[in-house]
Amino acid sequence: MSWGRVIVSLRMNRRSASTVDSLADLLYPLKRANGWRFHQNVAVHIPPLLDHRIPDLMVTSRSPERYDDMRLHGSSTLLVVEVCSPGTRMVDWHEKPLDYARAGVPLYLIVDPVTDPPTMTLMSDPIADLAVDDERQPYRAVVMVEAGQPLELPEPFGVKLDTSAVFG
Repeated sequence: MSWGRVIVSLRMNRRSASTVDSLADLLYPLKRANGWRFHQNVAVHIPPLLDHRIPDLMVTSRSPERYDDMRLHGSSTLLVVEVCSPGTRMVDWHEKPLDYARAGVPLYLIVDPVTDPPTMTLMSDPIADLAVDDERQPYRAVVMVEAGQPLELPEPFGVKLDTSAVFG
């Protein structure tokens, strides 16, 4: 749902699913140690409308704050991940950062295997007063690394991701 429109897209392809699985493998020790949850079919509520986005991977505490039975409040997520494909790349880069920042998602990770070389971009510190049509950069901090370079995830993760393992 976006701006009151229903948008239906195919679930991820095998390549994207493998990328999410590789990333989940890297995060799994933290998930177990902290009692976190991984979600792939739960939505983030995007205020002020009834819009929502279903990320490719979402990491939350054991008991995140729910908007309703199918949506969580973005501010109760720990990390939201989108894996780009040729068909989703523009939306992942240009629409979702604003939506996720408006929802209060603290960390938005874009995994982009479509670029050459592949990249991972972490957006953090969302601006709180964003409008639906805001043109400002929705996150104050943006860090992009190429495949093979480490990507530091801030607390509560406090780890450097081996990006070569994600794209391998």
